Amino acid sequence: MDQQQITICGCGWLGLELAKSLVKQNYTVYGTKQSTIDAQALATFGIQGIPLTLPIDFEPLDTEQQRTLQRAFAADLLVINVPPGRYPNSAEDFKQKIQSLSHLAKQAGCKKVLFISTTGVYADCQGEITESTPTAPNNESGHAHVWLENWLREEWQDNLVVLRLSGLIGPDRHPAKHIVKRYQSTGEPLENGLTPVNLIHQHDIITAISHMLTQWPEQKILHLSAHTHPTRAEYYQTMAKHLGLTIPQFVENGEHNKWINAQASCQALNLTLKYDDLMKFKPYQ
Repeated sequence: MDQQQITICGCGWLGLELAKSLVKQNYTVYGTKQSTIDAQALATFGIQGIPLTLPIDFEPLDTEQQRTLQRAFAADLLVINVPPGRYPNSAEDFKQKIQSLSHLAKQAGCKKVLFISTTGVYADCQGEITESTPTAPNNESGHAHVWLENWLREEWQDNLVVLRLSGLIGPDRHPAKHIVKRYQSTGEPLENGLTPVNLIHQHDIITAISHMLTQWPEQKILHLSAHTHPTRAEYYQTMAKHLGLTIPQFVENGEHNKWINAQASCQALNLTLKYDDLMKFKPYQ
């Protein structure tokens, strides 16, 4: 059997660790970065780096660049892991970037696509959220993700899996630091102290995607979150203690807000979460 080629568009905090993991599993891995220098640096990890700025303008490309793009995107799986920007009109730009990327992959003969989305598409939902819960975004980014999920489904049909991720935690990344900063900036208790926390660890995301490569899931919309959902007050006060930070105070409201039930997705992926008990694992410094 030929070695599978995986192309990861967006080798940032999550994408780079995913790419490094797949190299160790003996996949052929291409990865994109916006700058040429950053793309070349991926070779250090055994990743074939491609400088790529979206949306793709084919006019200035020379023949060698075209061949490189063709080779990189003729993948068994393209992982689209591109975050939206945070500037005026960024949502429209985001849609154009992903559409451009999808067209490139189609032209190159890519077989399957994994679109990394967000549980932010459920923003205005309450209570238990399953994969069949209708989306209810409440900001431009959420609306853009829903639009792209639907557009990509039309383009790729069953060759697309959408993976909606809860808040991200892992090495060098913990939302407790952001929460404490917000609290310190106002000195006022933060809202929604009783809201359930929905977080997923980098390691578990990478394991989930690795499982997809050995068995393409029949379920085409998946989401990931730890199965434990402590309240915001309980979680962030405990994590702030571990980090030696100011303990944030919360208003005791928001108890009816959403909690992500990812049991069906984990079952579909034959996935057992390593970082499931959010209160058990101390945050990274």
